[in-house]
Amino acid sequence: MMTQPIRTFKDLTSETAPAGGNDLTKLDLSHQGRRGLEQSARYARVELMANALGDAALWLGRQWHRLVAGIKADFKLRAAEAQLLRMSDRELADIGLCRGDITFAIREVAHGVSPEIEGARAALTAANQNMRRAA
Repeated sequence: MMTQPIRTFKDLTSETAPAGGNDLTKLDLSHQGRRGLEQSARYARVELMANALGDAALWLGRQWHRLVAGIKADFKLRAAEAQLLRMSDRELADIGLCRGDITFAIREVAHGVSPEIEGARAALTAANQNMRRAA
């Protein structure tokens, strides 16, 4: 059975140092200097983690606000759609809509995007022809 030689402190490795020795021992620092260097490394790690946690909390806050704003906007769109659906066909014709256009009209106003329907490339005229006589 072979015995292993006694290892000195400078030959020991740590989890963070590469194999072959601890880099702190090669700097010839005193005990106080080594402790100060290790303490500043700890503070740097803690600061890095604190910044990461702070950024994560801010990101989560922004995502929460986006979610709440989206839900509020959806409620407003649904309320406007419900209000138009409660109107009679005559009232809808007065404002230039029919029942099938309500959803598209609401979404177009909210998002600025109109649906692309093939064959409907010409300019649309209002159902209420009284607007021409007034102008």
